[in-house]
Amino acid sequence: MKNLILYIAIISLAFSITLQEAYDNAEPENGYDKYVVLEPNQIYEAGLGIFEGNVYINCQGSIIDLLGGGAIWLFADEYYTANLDIEYCTIFDGETSGLNFMGTSTGNISNCNFISNDIGLVLMDQSHATLKNSNFIDNETYGLGLITEEPVLEVSYSNFWDNSEGDCMENCPGWGNIWTPWEPEPGTGIIYENPLFENFNALDFNLTDSSPCIDAGNPDDLDSDDSIRDIGALIFSSYALGDCSQDNNLNILDVIFIINNCIFGNESICQECSDIDGNNVINVLDVISLINIILQID
Repeated sequence: MKNLILYIAIISLAFSITLQEAYDNAEPENGYDKYVVLEPNQIYEAGLGIFEGNVYINCQGSIIDLLGGGAIWLFADEYYTANLDIEYCTIFDGETSGLNFMGTSTGNISNCNFISNDIGLVLMDQSHATLKNSNFIDNETYGLGLITEEPVLEVSYSNFWDNSEGDCMENCPGWGNIWTPWEPEPGTGIIYENPLFENFNALDFNLTDSSPCIDAGNPDDLDSDDSIRDIGALIFSSYALGDCSQDNNLNILDVIFIINNCIFGNESICQECSDIDGNNVINVLDVISLINIILQID
């Protein structure tokens, strides 16, 4: 754990963008008051407070490093509503939690990783959320926690592994600081297995080809290759994203391949390897994203 925190601290010094900055710069789109799409293969620092509005966050596999501090949190009441739909995010190193719904806030969580927080996900008060296709790994207390009898959390097709004191827990009024196991509902598709990430300590949360999370998500959700959705923030591919030349390196050859064969051509491999920004459209924005990744590697 100490090595993991040290590694992410070093990387964060080299590339530092806060989640708050990305949120502040987002515009309304697709019926949301804030439509936040983060760059893939990046680390965004610190938490975010949402107390009003309908918000969408797509991390495209990026990491939100809470730096051992406050969570991403929502609060709503009878005067102000707040909803968060969040997907493809790895939420890491929250002091008390990774993501926290409070008051009457609502949301939908899909294809997220909750890793090395105190509690990965917390629901309190009268909040209501749905959760699917997500991992809860190496959280220092619990994977997820419900506080009071009022929250409603619908959990399906998710994975829990190595959460130190329990996977799914609840703490009801009058119990003091006593937590008891909570059975996820409806509980369809829940697994309790090592996700077999490529390199946990190096923050590489891609799935290896033997991961139990591959094709283990909701069967109604499909990945870009038309297979059943994977569990986690990074969808498994037999090709490394961007490595269209299949030489196990990201370099200028991949940029040339995408331009010649994917933007001006239609090679079958393109959808799997060249949609860098994950929007199901291959264009110059994917080339720019790949160049940015290559420059960071160098």
